[in-house]
Amino acid sequence: LLMNFLDRFRYRYDNLKELDINNSAVNKSLNYSSPILKSLLSTSVKVTPEIFPKIDQSIKSVFKKLQLKNNFNFFVTANHNQTQAACAMMPESDSAEIIITSKMIELLNEKELQYVLGHEISHHYYQHNIYPSPNQAKSKIELLKLLHLSRASEISADRAGFLGSGGIENSLKAMLKITSGLGEEHLTFNFSSYLDQLRELKQIKGDQNQMYSTHPSFLNRMQALVWFSMSYEYHEYFETNKKGIYDLKTVDKKINESIKSVTGRELDISTKEIFSNALMWCSLKIFIADSKFTKKEQELFKKNFGEKSTVSILSLLKISNPKSIDGKINNALNEASNLLIDEREKLLRELSKLSSVAEGDKKLIKGSLDFIKKSLKI
Repeated sequence: LLMNFLDRFRYRYDNLKELDINNSAVNKSLNYSSPILKSLLSTSVKVTPEIFPKIDQSIKSVFKKLQLKNNFNFFVTANHNQTQAACAMMPESDSAEIIITSKMIELLNEKELQYVLGHEISHHYYQHNIYPSPNQAKSKIELLKLLHLSRASEISADRAGFLGSGGIENSLKAMLKITSGLGEEHLTFNFSSYLDQLRELKQIKGDQNQMYSTHPSFLNRMQALVWFSMSYEYHEYFETNKKGIYDLKTVDKKINESIKSVTGRELDISTKEIFSNALMWCSLKIFIADSKFTKKEQELFKKNFGEKSTVSILSLLKISNPKSIDGKINNALNEASNLLIDEREKLLRELSKLSSVAEGDKKLIKGSLDFIKKSLKI
């Protein structure tokens, strides 16, 4: 896929590197022959200019705004109960099927529908389908990380929906209608009132069920779009003659914190425990790289990890063989290798600082640090 302005506006936490996965590690299929397409052709109505002129016009408008080529098939499926849309695709394919329910079409006006179309088209552009499913998680921290990534992908797709619809109001109205299931006549679009609901949710420490949700709360998503629309980069790129309030990096951090305040900080808590444990054992590895643990190094260790941990480590060094110590260090490193990339890089920085004050052979210390770096997959 060619570079597009969508890459510039992608949410920074929507990134496979967060999980130490890259595109080359994923199975890809360039020959697209979808069994889904066969099923859709027999159960849904394909969007063509002749059958659905208004929907077709909305589709054309979105592709033009997003500066993308339309290699998609669009279908309307009969469902009067659910407002849903979905993008079905194969990895790395230049084609996909987007399915929209009849309820969605009835509920949204043309501009609001363009938000939904932009959102779904971008899932294909960003190749979100190659992200591992949270159902594949082998541990709790891996599950929390995969859910974090899934929620992040929705923030990127929402931005594309906003850019495809041509306005913040169209996007927020679409979100409210889809969430409530109600049309224009029942809703007052006073967006600050809905953000009051978000503040209330944060004050009661969020909703723990949201921790296991693949999508952020609609309240978080609305706030995320409002903040994005206030970024310098957005106004500069689209030449709106407005300046913006935040840079995009600040916006992304604010969004991440806002989502955490609703989902809870279980991932942060687990991360902190793993980080602290790895920092302690890897510091020990650096200090004893020359098979000595000098008085000065013991004092540094005590300063960083406390007297209790230092006494325990000294006792362990006396009664355990080097293989056993290495096992504990490797276990801590193995756990730390599953942390998000920002945390792994932070861990390496902390250890680099400690290595500069270690008293042993500099060559051996560097060897330990290189081993740690490799184990952390940096």
